[in-house]
Parts: sequence; structure tokens; C-alpha cells
Amino acid sequence: MTVLFLQKPSGVWNEELPRLRSHYPNVTFTHDENPDPETLKSVEVIVSPRISQEIVDAAPNLKAILLPMTGITHFPLDTIKARGIRLGNSHGNSAGVAERAVAMILAFSGKIIEYHNDLKEHRWHGFWIGRGLDDTWECIQEKRVAMIGAGEIGHFAARYLKAFDCTITGFKRTPVKELPRYYDRMVYDIDEAIDGAEIVVVTLPSTEETRGLIDSARLERMHGALLVNVGRGDVIDEEALFNACRDGVLRGAAIDTWYDYPQGSPTGAPSRFPFETLPNVLLSPHTAGFTRLSAERCARETAENLRAWLERGELISEADPHTAY
Repeated sequence: MTVLFLQKPSGVWNEELPRLRSHYPNVTFTHDENPDPETLKSVEVIVSPRISQEIVDAAPNLKAILLPMTGITHFPLDTIKARGIRLGNSHGNSAGVAERAVAMILAFSGKIIEYHNDLKEHRWHGFWIGRGLDDTWECIQEKRVAMIGAGEIGHFAARYLKAFDCTITGFKRTPVKELPRYYDRMVYDIDEAIDGAEIVVVTLPSTEETRGLIDSARLERMHGALLVNVGRGDVIDEEALFNACRDGVLRGAAIDTWYDYPQGSPTGAPSRFPFETLPNVLLSPHTAGFTRLSAERCARETAENLRAWLERGELISEADPHTAY
């Protein structure tokens, strides 16, 4: 069996590969960023965060793809489904994504960026200029939070927000046998989840069922709430979100996942609408899941997934190409 890494191993993999080679002497572990067709003929497992249609087509014996992340929508899923190729993923960055979501909530509600920028220009707020509560920040303690997507990221976000005594309502499509820890209730209707919420956190992946799920009508139901998106941009209707922020339907938005991304350049607008001009929008460049610790955790989980496959033909963590998550 041949296991191919499409990126040069680094970090955790420099520790793991010698162990794997020692423990599985009959397995060939190799890396090649541009594998030729002859190499791909013998490959049964590919480890990579991305894979092209051309590589999948050129690997007739490919049985499993292991990716050190959660999302799979950028993979050639039609071919993967047709050939029954298994997809092993990782949730090692879930805690980091949740931390980023909570950090953005705190930054927005606490006016951290606004006050920092103003004080750099010697402009003061609140008590010190006689304005008191008319010009100050807002606590998130005891806020009502809707967690739209009560998976791994939602679990950590709920856990962190409980430190502020928030009331957490989770939304899932699939019923749970018992209420997960840190949640006050779980509902299976998204409108029921968002009604009355002061903070709405979106952690959903992009699938046929979720794209455009939060439209103008649902944004209207969130009137006065802070909307935080660390899931995928297209879960929320782009134009409707801009209008809701501009027109004051939402108190504001903190956005880490976007609609447009730079193509071969470090610059580029994140949307066809000028979100950056709105004072009630906090922007983050889709980095919630990318920290050194998150990358290390994802790599270690992927290594464990690889061991499970080599020993038992099983995967500890697996994504379903039919549902795209």
C-alpha cells in the first residue's frame, strides 16, 4: 500500500512519519506535490487539505483521502461519491474557531477596536468625559445566545459562553437523545432558535441544505441581535446580510467567513458589497481555524485517523460526501 502526502510533511508529521514507517514496514509513505500518473496508480491513501479532480481521476486504486480539517466542499465530491472513496477529516481546530467567535463577540460588544482607535487619537469615552452610561460598552453576561449548528464548534463556543452565564439555545437538524452539556435547550426549528436571541452564532457548513438558509426574513427575526458567522459565508444571504447591517435590522455582525477570496494576491474585497464601510460590522479574514495549536491538533488527529485506516480499514472521524460534512 502507498500513502501519498501532497504537501511536504512538516511540524507534527516530522515526528509521526518515522513512527509510522517503523510500525508499518509494508506501507510506502511518500510525498510529492506534483505526482506523475505512474506514481498515482499505486496510491491507496492521500493525505492533503486539498485535492484536484485530475489527481483523483489519475488514482484508480484510491480508497481514502485524509484531510487535516473539517470542510470537504472544495473536494471533487461527485467522483468521490461515485467511487466510494472514504473521507477522513479532523475537528482539531474546533476549539480555536469557537475561541475566535467568542473573541469577536467580546470585541464587538466591548467596543475594543473602536475605543482603541479613538484613544490613539486622544478621544475619550464614558465616565471620564461626563457621559457615563450614555457612552460606554456592553457586557455579554446573561445574554440569550442561539447556536446555529450544535456540533464540535458549537460545543466549545457554548462552553466558553457559559463562563458569562449566557443562556444557550442550540439548533440541530437531527434530534439528540439527551441535552448536550453547556446547552440550556436544543431545538430543531431554526426560527425557534433565533427568536428572542441577543447573539446568534452560525457554525454551519456549506451544503445544499444550508446555503442561503439565513435569508432576509430570518435576519428580520433577529432584529437587534449581533450575528456572528464562523461557519461558511454562503449560509447567510450576502445581499440580505449587508442590508440588515446597513439598515439597522441587526445590531451588527462579526464575520470571519466570506463570499469572495483573493486569487493569487494578498488583497481583494471579501464581498461584492462594501461591508467594510459599515460601522457595525467587525471583519476577520477567515483565520478562525488557523492557529499553530489548531494545526498541530488537526495533524495529530489525522495521524490517528491514518493509523485506524492502516490497522482496521476504519476512520475515527469521517465526513460524508453525500451531505458534504
